[in-house]
Amino acid sequence: MVQRKKMPVIVLYGGLASLCLILFTVVTWRGGTSVFLGNTAYLMYLIPVVFAIVAALVERHRQGFLEFRPALTICFGIIVLSLAIQRVFAWTLVHFIDPAFGRTLGPAVLANMEAAYRRFGMPEDQIRANIEAAKNTDPFAFGNMATGLAYTYVLFFLIALLLAAIIRRKKAGGGSL
Repeated sequence: MVQRKKMPVIVLYGGLASLCLILFTVVTWRGGTSVFLGNTAYLMYLIPVVFAIVAALVERHRQGFLEFRPALTICFGIIVLSLAIQRVFAWTLVHFIDPAFGRTLGPAVLANMEAAYRRFGMPEDQIRANIEAAKNTDPFAFGNMATGLAYTYVLFFLIALLLAAIIRRKKAGGGSL
């Protein structure tokens, strides 16, 4: 009898999370600039977290236990894979699929920056200087998106640490963290 090889849990659930993130990105794109850059867009970050939790719980159920390090590998692996694919898709969307839409994002990002600076009480001269410095940059350039993704990974690594600590279950025979 031939045994079927199981697909790694990170690839399976990371791929599913990626598809959901791409679908979410398409929906926000179809909603227009205000939806694509609005507060609703931040809900997409829940998708990889949910898939990471489900994948770690499935793996723990399969094995009967799941120690901290494998739980962290699963959680963070799914987050890394899905967010990287989503960023590449978003970059492709604004530069190749709909470049006209991509051109509308720059001024909208500047308006959002200005509003945020005002909310935080930044002096007008600093607001003006920061907006002038940002005017000639493309916030959706590949380098800028990759840098933003790296910062996102740092935050999500901390979230993955917390998830792994909550989900882990020691092997029945003992062992340590």
